[in-house]
Amino acid sequence: MPVTVVLLSAGYATRLYPLTKHQPKALLPLGQGVILDAVMRSLDGVPEVAKRILVTNHSFAEQFHQWRTARGADVEILDDGTQTAETRLGAIRDLELARTRGGAVGDLLVLGTDNLFGWPLTEFVTRAQRYRPESSIGLWELPSKASASQFGVAALDRDNRITAFVEKSPNPPSATVALCLYYFPASMVGEIQRFIEEGGNPDAPGYFLEWLVRQRPVYGVLMQGMWYDIGTLEAYQAVVKEWPR
Repeated sequence: MPVTVVLLSAGYATRLYPLTKHQPKALLPLGQGVILDAVMRSLDGVPEVAKRILVTNHSFAEQFHQWRTARGADVEILDDGTQTAETRLGAIRDLELARTRGGAVGDLLVLGTDNLFGWPLTEFVTRAQRYRPESSIGLWELPSKASASQFGVAALDRDNRITAFVEKSPNPPSATVALCLYYFPASMVGEIQRFIEEGGNPDAPGYFLEWLVRQRPVYGVLMQGMWYDIGTLEAYQAVVKEWPR
């Protein structure tokens, strides 16, 4: 089954201002390159990738085109047309844009370009494909429930099916949090459009996942090893300091 990789990079990263006032988070310096270089390397070895689509906003689209030219990267840059944080489409509408206007084929491997992993994505994909035709979410265990309140949180049964999912709860049901890493088989991608049509909140993927686990089985793939969610200036500074050079 062919796989389309969708890289979500249309946000405005206002929590990292002034660093991201005039450039996208994914193109901030990291090691000998930029964050997006590390994201692309993590895709090495993922089998049957037919297409890579990076969704960005209009304000930063040209910078991504320049990056692609400089790297010779095999990725399509898709401009969602927005120019301000207030007019952003939201991650789920951007995902649907990649699926439809971007011409995605086969299954979707979706990841945020502000998530970095210390393990190859082939490991996640191999395990996620065992649950086809149902969807899978990359998960990670935090030290405590108290530290999970800023993330989407999942509860699992013994078969790794997600029995509950809550986006940014002040009282999270577990310390098992969702990475911005999803595997959506081709047989279920129509659910993305249905969620939007039913008035679901398109801003963060967690709201879609909350809805999806109520519609059909969704499985969790618990990963171990290094993970960085670059959502704040402090998180960016940490990854710059700790990421292998």
